[in-house]
Amino acid sequence: MSQEVVNQIFSLIELHNRLIAVEVPLQERLRLLKNLALNCTQKNINCYLWTLEDDQLHQLQVNEHDLTLRGVPQYQAIAKTRREHYFEILKFWKTTDLQGILILEGIFPWLGTETTDPDFFLTSEWIKSALINLKLYNHNSNKTAILLGTNATVSSDIAPEVPIVTQQLPSLEEITLHLASSLEIEPAQLNTIASAAVGMYLADITYALAIALTQNNGSNFSAQNIALSVFNYKIELIKRTYSIEFMQPGAIALGGLELMQERFVQYRRLLTPVAKSYNLKLPKGILLVGPPGTGKSYSAKACSQILGFPLMVLEWGSFRSYGHEAEHKLKKLLALVDRINRVILYLDDFDKGFAGDDDLSKRLAGMLLTWMQERTSEVLVMASANRMEWLPPEMTRSGRFDDIYKVDLPNNGERHSIFKIHLSRFDKRFVDGDPFTTTEWRRLLKETNRCVGAEIQSLVERAAAAIFYQMSTEDIHDQSSLPPLEFTLSALLEARQTINPLAIREADKIESMRNKASLQGLPSSPVDSSIYSTGDVNIFS
Repeated sequence: MSQEVVNQIFSLIELHNRLIAVEVPLQERLRLLKNLALNCTQKNINCYLWTLEDDQLHQLQVNEHDLTLRGVPQYQAIAKTRREHYFEILKFWKTTDLQGILILEGIFPWLGTETTDPDFFLTSEWIKSALINLKLYNHNSNKTAILLGTNATVSSDIAPEVPIVTQQLPSLEEITLHLASSLEIEPAQLNTIASAAVGMYLADITYALAIALTQNNGSNFSAQNIALSVFNYKIELIKRTYSIEFMQPGAIALGGLELMQERFVQYRRLLTPVAKSYNLKLPKGILLVGPPGTGKSYSAKACSQILGFPLMVLEWGSFRSYGHEAEHKLKKLLALVDRINRVILYLDDFDKGFAGDDDLSKRLAGMLLTWMQERTSEVLVMASANRMEWLPPEMTRSGRFDDIYKVDLPNNGERHSIFKIHLSRFDKRFVDGDPFTTTEWRRLLKETNRCVGAEIQSLVERAAAAIFYQMSTEDIHDQSSLPPLEFTLSALLEARQTINPLAIREADKIESMRNKASLQGLPSSPVDSSIYSTGDVNIFS
């Protein structure tokens, strides 16, 4: 990939661009500098590097694939004298007799960051003016300045004058070629490892591969083991970089929401070659709206299970905490999910990211909408929201979030299913059977009216702990002979008294959420047809 960036740089130079911005991740910096210096040597062009850290100018040279730096006497002489400011390098390059390419590192913070600090503002304006004059002054010379950094953001006033070259994540084919240089295995095995590495830069892949080979040497060596180690490293890297959760599809039991789950099965059909022949695609986005605890996150996990896609969970509101780096972070994340492909990007608490109604939220929303509209990858975007009124109107129009579901308070039949899911975790009688009578279930469901799935889970766990406290297990050392933990209706009803459901405690707010979700959201559950259904109740009779 770095060679492709170098090729783009020289293409721009041939078009007489004397000022170029290059965005390269930190881990790929050395590879790019080597390739750039090597290409300059082959073209008989001098290549220089200036870094903000030490204000030193070095000539880059490649000696048997090793990068060496040689000091430039002309600039070192100036460095010994008193200068007006730290960016004297810009004046030096404009007037020096040296020819070639000058790489400038560390200048981007002054080119794209808005500030109210007058000193920072004046320095920023001086640097912008100096760069534009540098470009004009050297237009007909053999001198080019390259601005290098991990975030090549430039303000709108100079953006037309500075073309930007960005190093993208490598494709599967590029990763396969890279791995072939260090692994002598069959093409099919090589492709297995390369597929696990998609979403990382080559430098990260090299490091992950070194770890994998160390952990799986000797009899443990196999393409599957190497691929698993590389994949696990990728997941940890993504978590560290973007503060997100990356989960593989897993078995999950979801009580209720049958209509939405049926639609997920239909989505899976859209991934087939036949559907593609009809130009059918996944929806641009799915929005889950409803009160807290009703199962929106579980729905995303169920979709991951049905489609077989990994789930990337991102708290949308957390992006605002990155400040001026937020837009760069989001751009990189969207490029990552595009490259990985066939993944669910789940934006949790999506509405909270717009609670402040500030400019940053609007810019982030604009980036997301543009990407959703233009992307061609098979990435499914899902988002959850409690309050639809906090979302910008353009978010909910057709063509953005195509399917909007109302995830409501569970009805009696759904609560019965949710109870059995959680009860079976502790009491094996509920796995294949049902020790409660219909009368007992009706009593329990009546007492837990307006409880959501999260509250039912908490209720069951509290009851399980209370039952355990009453058991005499201190003298039992053989765990295979543990007495069973058996639930009773009274234990569950006692646990119910310790919980004040949110839908009762904050009834006005919850009803407002439900009513507004009903205006635009499709039902995610059918009408309760279970034996526990209360039927239609006319409260005015």
